[in-house]
Amino acid sequence: MRAACSSSSNDIKEGAIFQLSVLASSSSGNSSLVATDRTRLLVDAGLSRKETFERLLAIGVAPESLTAILITHEHSDHIGGLQLIAKKLDIPVYVSRLTAPTIPWDENYAPKLETFAAGSCFPIGDIDVTSFTSPHDAVDPVGFTFQAQGLKIAIATDLGYMPDSVRFHL
Repeated sequence: MRAACSSSSNDIKEGAIFQLSVLASSSSGNSSLVATDRTRLLVDAGLSRKETFERLLAIGVAPESLTAILITHEHSDHIGGLQLIAKKLDIPVYVSRLTAPTIPWDENYAPKLETFAAGSCFPIGDIDVTSFTSPHDAVDPVGFTFQAQGLKIAIATDLGYMPDSVRFHL
């Protein structure tokens, strides 16, 4: 059972870092990093493990420091490197409960899956995550908002249009 949505402190901590780094955003692969000093989240894993790790290192983030992976939907440009990244790092993979069965995992590997219902909220480290449904041609596509240190970051991919429900979260 997940905790109800709560908001992080509204106080922005002096010198604190809340970072969004887009590693890739195209039909060739999508991946972003959302990070605080203590928590590092990879949102989508559409690049190969090698390319993801190189891009993380290029922005000064050790791949081994990642806390979790969050997946917006099952299209290959969002999960292309997921299996190898998750297996190498052995970290939780957060995916909607309807999307989870659509991701092909190697039968010799059991990922640390954390499933959620679209619209739910959950903490990962010191970041409060809120998922929301997004309009896309996938099984259960979601976007995310991330709150930490009095700030809010949102990621909504593959939007063909902006419905009021998405606008509300952004």
